[in-house]
Amino acid sequence: MAQTRSNKKPNVIVILTDDQGYKDLGSYGATDLKTPNIDRLAKEGVKFTQFYAAAPVCSPSRAALMTGKYNFNAGLFGNVVPPNSDPEGKSGLPTEEVTMAEMFKSNGYRTGLIGKWHLGHTPEKLPNGQGFDYFFGHQRGCIDNYSHFFFWHGPNLHDLYRNETEIYRPGEFFGDLMVQEMKQFISEKSDQPFFHLLGHKYAALPLSGRP
Repeated sequence: MAQTRSNKKPNVIVILTDDQGYKDLGSYGATDLKTPNIDRLAKEGVKFTQFYAAAPVCSPSRAALMTGKYNFNAGLFGNVVPPNSDPEGKSGLPTEEVTMAEMFKSNGYRTGLIGKWHLGHTPEKLPNGQGFDYFFGHQRGCIDNYSHFFFWHGPNLHDLYRNETEIYRPGEFFGDLMVQEMKQFISEKSDQPFFHLLGHKYAALPLSGRP
């Protein structure tokens, strides 16, 4: 019998880590770091042995992933600067760029981002303005795992949001919050397939785990 091909669109999950070298994974030879879950994904899936990030720092690399372009063709040459240094909001991924989220959304997907954004801080450059139906995480570079304050420019800049609403969950480990939010997004009943970007801030600073 001939096999019939399903017309059902698959769900898509992209896991993006931050500031991680290829030798930081057990599946690529790390002996000082334990990454059993990612190693399992590598074992059961496809493992690439030649791959290059478009840029060595956060914002340009993320812009390249989101647009499928070299970062300089997507309008980002360096990291997005924080709002206090960019009051007019000129820094960030230009809104005329078509993001991966916008492409999925135009094809009938519901879209979500949990974790780090770092591609702009004005409303039109935040996740909800760049194709994501749902966002939970931090808008800027990196936050303390427990206070959720911006790590580099503080101590008075809190950075934890659900969509564009600032929320406060002091004392709760950010990694656990990400997992909770991701599970909730995935488990929501919907006739639409989903595209989900899990944008980790790990393994970048600050490094801290559970007590």
